[in-house]
Amino acid sequence: MAERAARRWGLLSRAQLRALGVAPATVDYWVQSRRLKVVYRGVYAVGGAVLRAEGHRLAAVLACGPGAVLSHRSAASQWGLIATDQER
Repeated sequence: MAERAARRWGLLSRAQLRALGVAPATVDYWVQSRRLKVVYRGVYAVGGAVLRAEGHRLAAVLACGPGAVLSHRSAASQWGLIATDQER
């Protein structure tokens, strides 16, 4: 689980955890025990992960569900096409 989160800037969604076979009650327990930190509803930072701008962007996309994408300035920054001062 930690390896998958590391590849995704320290984030996992509830759907991704379910696909890995993690029961909803287990996810809830991990949130209560602070193993997972809620970033948005259904999106979690693993452990004490400190999110960079890329992580915040991915969290927003994951929270919006399948088919969601970055757009405009955020997408351009993510691809390294422009420099921004975005921290989130």
